[in-house]
Amino acid sequence: MPVPSSSRPRTWTAGTIVLLVVCALVAGGSVAAAALLPGHIRDGARREAESTLQTFLADATALDPDWQDTSSPLLDAVVPIGAPLLGESTTAEALNLSADYEVRGLSFSGDTAERSDTASAVVVVHYRYTILGEKGTASIPQKVWLTRPFYYRDGTPRRIDPTAAPRAIGPWQVVGITVPSTADLGGKAPRSSFDLTSEERSGDSVACYSPLNALVQVADNARIHGTLASSCFLGAEDGSDAVAAGVDPAALLEAFPAIDATDPASIPPELTRVEADLFHGLRSPFTQYLIDGRYAVTFAAVTTGEDDEAVRLVSIQQTEGAK
Repeated sequence: MPVPSSSRPRTWTAGTIVLLVVCALVAGGSVAAAALLPGHIRDGARREAESTLQTFLADATALDPDWQDTSSPLLDAVVPIGAPLLGESTTAEALNLSADYEVRGLSFSGDTAERSDTASAVVVVHYRYTILGEKGTASIPQKVWLTRPFYYRDGTPRRIDPTAAPRAIGPWQVVGITVPSTADLGGKAPRSSFDLTSEERSGDSVACYSPLNALVQVADNARIHGTLASSCFLGAEDGSDAVAAGVDPAALLEAFPAIDATDPASIPPELTRVEADLFHGLRSPFTQYLIDGRYAVTFAAVTTGEDDEAVRLVSIQQTEGAK
């Protein structure tokens, strides 16, 4: 395959690669502005938080764009297409990927729900998929965060001030998803599960150990050698089982930017977060990236050999509906 005509280096930007939330992380924690609701400390704060969380989860796992009705702009900004927890729709259809969930309690930052501006819940997401004709399941615990703004005399959205009575309170919104702590899980370390398997390969301890390493290998081969090649493809070594029909190989190669794994400035912060989670033992069953605003590249965690773990590149799809 010929080397793309443009040889200038490409850098990672928000438009080049964005972490889609398929069991991965997004930043959260700030109180965002929202539509005002009249009154002071409202009754039913717990009921409203539970309703917001359930509505968000139901919409996100159904790829319903209404998930944005219960999320904050902070979360919307890091999910450019598709939905949190399930990712991009074309990929979900190609992998027959679906999800359901179980909520394990809701906790609040204050003594009561009414006196709280932050809430969180451990949510276990269960996945079903079909890859290379084989059906499988996976699961991962996540911690979903909600906040609501309190408004005082100056009308600026703030965190709750226990010494003052608010003039109004905004609605609960989902602002982020993180890894639960051992305390959240009753002293147990967070662990994911997945039943996708692959034969052991010599590069599993390096090139295919993590999504970052695997993406570096694909990008290097695309930008330096002008070929779509990876030792991490699941199925055929040439990627024919992973790359969707109709994807223009030359355009795909041109879309991959340069990455220098030794240069932190060239690595998106989203990837760094995923690497940190691997270090702490939580491996996402699926990790998905948006390349050049057009291609969803999806990696899946696999078990190899004697219960060793690695990642495989399972899908490259041309996307629909990128912002």
